[in-house]
Amino acid sequence: MRTPAYPNPTCGLSCGPVERLGQTDAVDVATVELLSSTLAVMVAVATVAIWLIALSGRGRAVIDLVADTRATLTALLAGGATLGSLYFSEVAGYIPCRLCWFQRIAMYPIAVIGIVWMIRGGREVRWHVVTIAAIGSLVSAYHYAIEWNPGLDSGACAATGPACSDVWFRSFGFVSLALMALIAFLAVITVNLIGGEGRVGEANASAST
Repeated sequence: MRTPAYPNPTCGLSCGPVERLGQTDAVDVATVELLSSTLAVMVAVATVAIWLIALSGRGRAVIDLVADTRATLTALLAGGATLGSLYFSEVAGYIPCRLCWFQRIAMYPIAVIGIVWMIRGGREVRWHVVTIAAIGSLVSAYHYAIEWNPGLDSGACAATGPACSDVWFRSFGFVSLALMALIAFLAVITVNLIGGEGRVGEANASAST
């Protein structure tokens, strides 16, 4: 059951629907909501699976594959999250709240870093990515908690835009924009922590010595 996707950004779902800037077809927006939510759930499942494989000590080939392709995975995860956030704000007309902007400040640089890293290579970049993603994940977790418990919101968001407790949509009864951002951040952290330097990094290190 989907939460109504058209809350008034000034007072949430209780005020009824409002027209969204740039919206030309509500069905198309609803379809993107469903597809992006489904993709987020798939990424979450894959992230958990990677951790389970790593902790079990089995599936070394999978862990090595993740480590060897972490630059590409980082670019895809952060890039996809960036494009999604821009779609929902610029096409669907969902006005970002203050916490949304903080999450964008963390996610957008990761997308750029990931693309440059994928093209130019390097080994130390991942620690910068993990640091930024960790900060972003904390903001996303707090935002998601506020969506379920508005009492946690100090009211600072409402002074500068939509309340952080407003939920534009909630697919499957639990997937919101804040949760999708949290999943993306955690997935980025996972692919950059799992597997050490990977086979490529170890090979380069051996060659340099």
